[in-house]
Amino acid sequence: MGGGETAATRELRALNPSLEREFIRLTDRVFVAAGYGMSTFAFIIGEAGIIAVDAGSTPEATAEALGELRRHSHLPILGLVCTHHHFDHILGSVVLWEENPDIEIWGIEPFANEALRLAAVGPIALQRAFRQFGHLLPPELHINTGFASAAEARRFPLGDLPDPRVHLTRRVTGTAAVELGGVTLQVSHNPGETDDQALVWFERDRVAFAGDNMYRSWPNLYAIRGTPYRDVRDWCESIDRIRALEPAHLVLGHTLPISGAGAVDEALGVYSRALWHVYNATIEGMNAGRTPDELVLEVRLPEDLAEHPLLREYYGAVAWSVRAIFDGVLGWFDGNPTTLNPLYPAKRAERIAALAGGADILLEQARDALAAGEAQWAAELCDMLLAIDFRRDDVTALKADALDEIAFNLLNATGRNYLHTYAQELRESLGAAD
Repeated sequence: MGGGETAATRELRALNPSLEREFIRLTDRVFVAAGYGMSTFAFIIGEAGIIAVDAGSTPEATAEALGELRRHSHLPILGLVCTHHHFDHILGSVVLWEENPDIEIWGIEPFANEALRLAAVGPIALQRAFRQFGHLLPPELHINTGFASAAEARRFPLGDLPDPRVHLTRRVTGTAAVELGGVTLQVSHNPGETDDQALVWFERDRVAFAGDNMYRSWPNLYAIRGTPYRDVRDWCESIDRIRALEPAHLVLGHTLPISGAGAVDEALGVYSRALWHVYNATIEGMNAGRTPDELVLEVRLPEDLAEHPLLREYYGAVAWSVRAIFDGVLGWFDGNPTTLNPLYPAKRAERIAALAGGADILLEQARDALAAGEAQWAAELCDMLLAIDFRRDDVTALKADALDEIAFNLLNATGRNYLHTYAQELRESLGAAD
């Protein structure tokens, strides 16, 4: 086993200091709570009241951030503007609602669209989310989520989520002005990571709140936990709309804000160019007849962007984005007629085993592949053996080892967490069978 001391592990661990809690006075009126829970949220202080932008991921973390705010102002919180409905941005709203039951809560239509669609599917979406974020991992395997610390992720509620009390009092279609307590915000529809994403603009201090449309990482143009298609062209245009405002400060949905007009413009420009490049290159490849498997090998960021700190694949991955664009635009069929009605996995595995000279040889090859550092091939051979139910316990254990090995060498935190969690589940299934 490669263990935890790979180059990918060291780079991902180097993020941790930037994910710690910081309560930041961004301007005279704007305070940002970064690292409190799994998301970043903010408070804007007016002459007679305060508006919150997002509410944090847990009531406990939000209460602690509110305690920090009260060192600067004891004005009432009159409003909450939700950049979108993801649970890690709204569950802390209970604290704000309890402080002021008459609080105005603003959001963009179609608010909660993604959550409602996934809830209708059943528990699989929640199970995959727990894997992606590493909620069920032991501390030694859980470095971070790519945008939040492992400790904060483990504080996130498991099982039945509490009632977030986010029942909008103001639903925005298009654009609206929020005016409360001497604070005026412009709220506009800016779809990207979700259909209900809002761009919140505090013109007085030139602060833009991007929500989850921008990270200090390559974003989840597709989330492996499973989501409806996130329209990448819309997302690119939304980044450009933020940039057009020429903000002096940019508050991200996660991690630390970016300050200084020059720094903000450069960051948004880098993000825009990178996302547009991947989108356009994928569309161009599709029109050239490439399949998703071919495109993920061909579509790469330009050299001057590939190593940019805002585009490292800590959270999302370019390859996953390419597959999402293809599927979102053309659907699952890759265009190759052979794949319209492929052999059932067990039938294909039986034929591969016969070609190899028997399932025993496939198992031997899988073990050799893992020993040689070819963990992906080992895992794929294990899947063939599991499809034909060959020495299930031995193969399950081997697959778990292969998944861990892949994870140790993966920079992407969500992929690591998913692989390690799945490997853990495989080993637990062996114990349950004893």
